[in-house]
Amino acid sequence: MCNRPRGRRAVVALSVVVAVAVAGCSSNEGKRKPTGRHRSVKSTPSAENKRAPEPKTAAQFVARAQHGMRGEKGWTFAVSGSESVAMRGQAPSSATYAATVHRTTAPEALQQTGTITTSKGERKPELVYVVGGTGYVKEGADAWKKGPLTDTGIADDVEDPLAELHDFAAYAKSAKVSRAGAGDGRVRLQVTASGWQLSAARTRPALKRAVREAEPTLAQLRRAGVTATDGQITLRSFTETWDLDAVHGYRVAAHRYAFTFLVPFQGGDITMSQEVRADNRGVFTGSVELPDGAQ
Repeated sequence: MCNRPRGRRAVVALSVVVAVAVAGCSSNEGKRKPTGRHRSVKSTPSAENKRAPEPKTAAQFVARAQHGMRGEKGWTFAVSGSESVAMRGQAPSSATYAATVHRTTAPEALQQTGTITTSKGERKPELVYVVGGTGYVKEGADAWKKGPLTDTGIADDVEDPLAELHDFAAYAKSAKVSRAGAGDGRVRLQVTASGWQLSAARTRPALKRAVREAEPTLAQLRRAGVTATDGQITLRSFTETWDLDAVHGYRVAAHRYAFTFLVPFQGGDITMSQEVRADNRGVFTGSVELPDGAQ
């Protein structure tokens, strides 16, 4: 029997796996939801220098964004994501995820309330908390799961735009800087890539996340009989975009992350695509507290 796939993005029913499997493999929907790795970011903001020069490079914009986001007690984000796996001659298998995320900065904590919707129309609520460096996850009527953020089974369910901004700083120098639109006061930082083989993508800082998030589905496909090697699997497209609000200290306005891999199979390609978007809905002044039964 096939194991249920786990990953960091959207829930997806891998019916494509059923199509390529040689022997009977369960067609049950598997869990994959859009989530980002949570990473503690601990630093104390200094008083803003009103005469600080305008940032010019992507790295400077990221530093200003991090400073601006730490200037409030917390933030609320609307998160949405999707994932699909498609093979020629087969109906695509897809799913979506939508959540509201409250992320506090002092103390650092996160509350995530979302719903997973599969391609069969099934819906499952999900609650995710991060308190004191420990993650707590509850899916539907299942019992709470608890573990450190070093446990990928927990961390992969966490959507944390501030942690993602921290990660982005490591490769921001490769981002293109532009204005997001005429007169809207936004600066856009964008990294794009294409054509990389999976084996080479593993070593690229900007692509490591895409590789990591594709692995659970690739493992499913391989168990079902897909024999494509890492050198044969190709990144068709990758885009990561940060929109910063230049009017309000370059705080994060929106973050989008999307990629597509092509996996050769029987003279064609299996297409694996994921996308997630987080939109800043404003300052969060509340607190994050674990619900009864989570501990």
